[in-house]
Amino acid sequence: MPRYIRWRLRSIFLLMMGAQAVSLSAQGVSLRIETETGLTQFQMGDAIGLKFTLDTSSPDTWMVTITGRDRSVLGLERDGFTTSPSDGTSDPMRYRFGEPMMYSGPGGTFLHEKTTVAYVDLNQWVRFERPGYYRVHALFHARGARPQDINQSVAFESNEIGIEIFAADPEWQIGQLRNNVAVLNAVPVKPDNETFQTRMDAARRIWYLDTPDSIREAGRLLGTADVQVSQILQAGIWSSGHRDVAIAAMEHLLRSPDQAVTPVFLETLAALEAWQRVPRSQNPGRDADAQRRYEARVSIAEQLRSELAEVVEQKRDRAKAISMKTLLDSAPESAPPIRRSEIAHLFLELPSGQQSELLGAQWKKIAGPEMIPVLRQIYDAAAETTGLASPVVATAVERLLEIDPVQGRVLLLDEIRRPVPRLPFSTLAILPDATLPEMDHLLVEHLEYNVGTEELIARYGTSGVLDQVKAFYAERDAMMRARTSANVPNIASPACEPPLVAYFLRVDPAFGERVLRESLAERSFSGGRCWMGILGRTASYYVSPEWEKTAVMALRDPTVIVKADAVKALAQYGSAASAAAVWEAFRYWHEWWKNRPSEMNEENRRFEQVFLEATTHARNRVTTPSDLEKVRDLCITQECIGRAEEHLREWK
Repeated sequence: MPRYIRWRLRSIFLLMMGAQAVSLSAQGVSLRIETETGLTQFQMGDAIGLKFTLDTSSPDTWMVTITGRDRSVLGLERDGFTTSPSDGTSDPMRYRFGEPMMYSGPGGTFLHEKTTVAYVDLNQWVRFERPGYYRVHALFHARGARPQDINQSVAFESNEIGIEIFAADPEWQIGQLRNNVAVLNAVPVKPDNETFQTRMDAARRIWYLDTPDSIREAGRLLGTADVQVSQILQAGIWSSGHRDVAIAAMEHLLRSPDQAVTPVFLETLAALEAWQRVPRSQNPGRDADAQRRYEARVSIAEQLRSELAEVVEQKRDRAKAISMKTLLDSAPESAPPIRRSEIAHLFLELPSGQQSELLGAQWKKIAGPEMIPVLRQIYDAAAETTGLASPVVATAVERLLEIDPVQGRVLLLDEIRRPVPRLPFSTLAILPDATLPEMDHLLVEHLEYNVGTEELIARYGTSGVLDQVKAFYAERDAMMRARTSANVPNIASPACEPPLVAYFLRVDPAFGERVLRESLAERSFSGGRCWMGILGRTASYYVSPEWEKTAVMALRDPTVIVKADAVKALAQYGSAASAAAVWEAFRYWHEWWKNRPSEMNEENRRFEQVFLEATTHARNRVTTPSDLEKVRDLCITQECIGRAEEHLREWK
């Protein structure tokens, strides 16, 4: 019988089986799988996408450890696929079984709806190592998504599908590798989500090929790819059947003048050599050598860094810059002057993400006069735009102000003078000056066509332009009232200008308090929601006794959302003395609901969480165990009580 006829008959038979299959429905959870494209024939190394259709009769009850196409480590040894026959297949991520690991990604997918659709790549669970016809079905688990169900778990199986695997065509393998490497070699024109997904898919396809050539390319690309792509390539190398090829290729690349050596490159090679030195047992769950393997990995990584330090001067341009950054990552203290000079010289060769790291968390390692011309060059290269410049430009100016206050101040003042500054308010606001009288009239002029200027007036404006700012506010207020009145008869909503309210509170406290109270009191126009957040938004610019008095008053407001804004704002910006008023508001709320918890609506359940967060993350006071006990006792819902107890356990 011709192969294509045999395949067609098998497909029809399996489709009939699938239609009749009944998934194990454990407490209302069921799963159906099918190939993403509808095809059932694949070459070895092909990407095999599966469509998961999860049904539940209890939405918002369960969560599954599926976070996208990539396999989550949370279900590593529980969730997976079985194949029949099993011979000729292996789990490509078996290397992770029984190994210590850290994970900070998403916990899975909540089954919010009755039907949830997800897509995964079978290749991350099953590697087909020989041609043949295989039956595949899934066994997964769901755990409780709500705090009260966190310890609940159910297992569910899918229907069975059939796929046929053929030996890979060598020309197809070469073409696949060439095309996907080209995607990763290309510098993204626009780093949008579509480009990001295209690059991730290309990395996965290189992984799934698992040929000696694809493994060599994956090792090389670890020096150029972004973090997410590198993680996929790393998993492909670690799970490969050609680890000896990877070790030889990466040891050569480590010394190559044109190969950038990143931390993930060293981590990948160190793990490969540790696994070679201390092999895994056949039962990784009981592997007594796991600790020895980990210790070997740490030792080898240190040795590799030493080898890199010996050859880094031989590397060229971008490869040298990235490799030096890798050495700096593991350095406990600041770099010596000669190394800081080299880093400054090569700084602009680094990818933007690494530049941001050096100017951010690692700044102390490179801070020094050597960086002054580099920081100025970053600023001078910023595009002339009516919007914000790249975040690295703002960071560069902030660092320049730190090590060269005179030059940094000049740049900030130049930006403030622009009708539309290219730097964010958080950067423009860092000058040590309480006010900038010389900027007063220019900022008032800019008010007409740049909303962001209001923030600068809130920060730097003096009382010398109070009358002009009041006139601007009155004009804006009249315009907003006229506009809303025209659209909604008999209703006029005032202007919503938190930065200007903050300015008024600073230079004319009585007037500022009056404007704040007027904004807070306006509730007639449903489209004007200034009152819902005016307290917190104003406080982000300026806080005064008048502001705090108004916020404390708002704790007694009949509208929950206003009280919630007051609680959050007082916790973030209020004085320590305001804590007593917040506690009193919480007690009042508790007394209102304690005998009728079943009547509590969603708005008040969220309000309860606001009180909890205001206590555990307050800026104006240190939270003590007695505070957490008090919150726990005032909570009504079990969710709030449970979270308060969790915070209390963490504290103790």
